[in-house]
Amino acid sequence: MLAKSYHAVGIQEILAAVDVPKGSFYHYFDSKESFGVAIIEYYGEQLANAIRKKVTDSNYSPRQRIVEYFLAIRDYYALNGCGHGCLVAKLATEVADPSACMRDALKREFDKWTELFAACIKEGQVKGEINSDHSADAMAEFLYTSWEGALVRMQVNNDLSPINHFIDFAIDRIIPKP
Repeated sequence: MLAKSYHAVGIQEILAAVDVPKGSFYHYFDSKESFGVAIIEYYGEQLANAIRKKVTDSNYSPRQRIVEYFLAIRDYYALNGCGHGCLVAKLATEVADPSACMRDALKREFDKWTELFAACIKEGQVKGEINSDHSADAMAEFLYTSWEGALVRMQVNNDLSPINHFIDFAIDRIIPKP
């Protein structure tokens, strides 16, 4: 799905790739859509764990934790190419409108990630390291929404410039030092 898209991949192709019989698939999932929700939830939890690990790392200050997270992702794309991007961002642009249950799953995951950043931003604000002119929730929402947009643009451009622009702008404007 990451390489092709949700709609371009059929259940039979997925099952053949992982060598799972069709009956086994339908034992766990009643449709491709319910499988899509499970993918979103699984991917979402994996990403939440990665975010949590970075934004709670006591080796760095709260602001630096956020910066380090985005730099690490940029380094990942530098090594692995810009064509794939984020599976959830890709699914959001493809399935959020036609599938209410997938849209709800996407929203839950985006909200979970944003809350992790908000907690880190709030900690940075309390410590006087991140500007307190705006609420941590609003800053996190803007930060993560902008990040997802940069990932989509990275895929379109097939280069890191949108990610680099995002990081430069986020550091200086979204989470500036007071």
